[in-house]
Amino acid sequence: MGLGRVVASVGRSARTICCVALACLLWLPAAPPGWAQDRLTVALYPYVPRLAQFESAIRDAWAAKHPDVALTFADDWDGGYSDNPNDAYDVFVFDAMYFHYFRTQGYLDALAPDEIDDLDDLVAYARQGLEVDGSYYAVPLLGCGNMLFYHENNVALAAAETLGAVKAALGTCTYTSQVPPGPMGLTVDMAGGTTNATLYLDALHSDSGTYPPPLTPELDDEAIGDMRDMIRMASFYNATAEFPGAYDRQVEFSDGYGEATVGFTESLSQMSAETRATIAFKPLPISDQTGNPPLFYADVIAVNTKAEARGTRALAVDLVNVMAATDTVVAATGPAEPGGTPQYLMVNRTSAFEALAAIDPLYTPLHKLITDYDPLLFSLGADARTWVADNKAPIRAAVRANYACGCDYPSGQPIADNDDAQDICPGVCADHGAWTGQWTNQPPAAEGGSVCGCTVCPVAQAAQATGAR
Repeated sequence: MGLGRVVASVGRSARTICCVALACLLWLPAAPPGWAQDRLTVALYPYVPRLAQFESAIRDAWAAKHPDVALTFADDWDGGYSDNPNDAYDVFVFDAMYFHYFRTQGYLDALAPDEIDDLDDLVAYARQGLEVDGSYYAVPLLGCGNMLFYHENNVALAAAETLGAVKAALGTCTYTSQVPPGPMGLTVDMAGGTTNATLYLDALHSDSGTYPPPLTPELDDEAIGDMRDMIRMASFYNATAEFPGAYDRQVEFSDGYGEATVGFTESLSQMSAETRATIAFKPLPISDQTGNPPLFYADVIAVNTKAEARGTRALAVDLVNVMAATDTVVAATGPAEPGGTPQYLMVNRTSAFEALAAIDPLYTPLHKLITDYDPLLFSLGADARTWVADNKAPIRAAVRANYACGCDYPSGQPIADNDDAQDICPGVCADHGAWTGQWTNQPPAAEGGSVCGCTVCPVAQAAQATGAR
C-alpha cells in the first residue's frame, strides 16, 4: 500500500448576484458527523503487568503536545490474537506474530521512514521485521521471548546451550504435583492453545533454521519431542494447568519452588528483590541445535487505515511517535513511583534501555538479550490466524500424549505415613494406571489434604483445556 494522504477538496465556488454587490464565496464541505479531529481512539496491548501505567504515561505525553485532542483508550482489544481492530481505532498495538496477516488484510497504514522519529534507535530485529518494500507498517514498542530463569550459582544451567543440556541439569519426572515441593525441576506454562502453537513454531525454527517457520498441516516430530521434554522436566499438572495469575509460576520459583522457570522478562516484576539479586536468565534453549538465532516477539504500534478517511491520520502518526518515544516508554515501563519495581518489559529502543539501566541495573542484561543473541522477529505468514486455529489443539494433544512421569491424585483421606500410603494409594490409583510409590501430605504439592502419585495422567481431560497466550 502506498502512502495515503487526505487531500482537502475545494468545491466549485457559487456565485450569488445581489442587488448591492457580487461576492465570490469558496465553499468547503464539512466533515461527516463523528469525524472530528479533537479525539483519537487507541487500543493498547493488554497483557502487561501494569496496563494503567501505560495509559497514564501516554496520556501525559500526549497532553503535553496536543492538549486539545483527547485520547480514548479502548477496553475491548485482545492484542490481535482473535480480534481484528475495530474501525474506530485510530492507533492499535498488537503482537507482531500476526503482522503479515493484518498487513495483507488492509488494517495497517504504511509509514514512510521519515515519518518515524529516531528510526535507527529502534532495535534492529523488530525494526527490520516490520519493513516491507521500503515502508514501515508498524513501529516497535515492546519485545519479549521465552526466557529460562535460574539462580546465578547454578553452573550447569548457566553452561547449558541445548535443550538436552537443560534436561541433564534439571532431570525429568522430579515431581508430579502442580507446584514443585521444593527447588526441583522446571516450571513452565504450556496450558493455552496459542501458547502451544507458538512454542511449537519456536522449536521448529530452532531445529530447522527455516525462517519464518513454515505453517504446514503436518506436525514435526522433532519439535513435538522438544515440547514433550519440557513437560517432563516440569510436571504434567504444572505445565498444563490454567493458573489464576499470568506470573504465578515465577512467583512460586521466587518463593523457592522449582529449580528453574520459563517465562517472559516481565516475570521479573513479580519476583522478590532477593530473587532478582541472584537471578540469571537467557533465551530458552528449545532444541538441541545451537546455530540458529532465537525468535523474539514484539508488540508493535500501527495506524489504522480507517484513520485516513476520517481525517485523523496525521494525528495518529504523531500519536505513534509519542507512544514510541524514549521518555514515554521509560515512564510506561519503569517504576510507577520512586523506589518502586519496574515492569521489566523488553523495550524496543536502545536509548530506552540505556535510560532504564540507569534506574535498575537488570536492564543491562535485558538489553544484552538483543545485542548478544541477534534474534529474529517472531512473525508468521499471512495465513497465520487460520493455521493457529487449525493446529493449536492437535499440537497440544500431541505434546501431552504418552506422558510417562505420572500425576498426583487426591487420596480422599489423610495419609500420615508410609504405612497409610501403602494401604490407601493402590486403591486411589486403580483407575489411573498404578501407584508410583510416591505420596505427600505437605503443601504446596498437597493443598488441603494428601495425594498419591499414579502412573497415568488425565491427558484426555487436559487436552480439552482452554486458554491462549
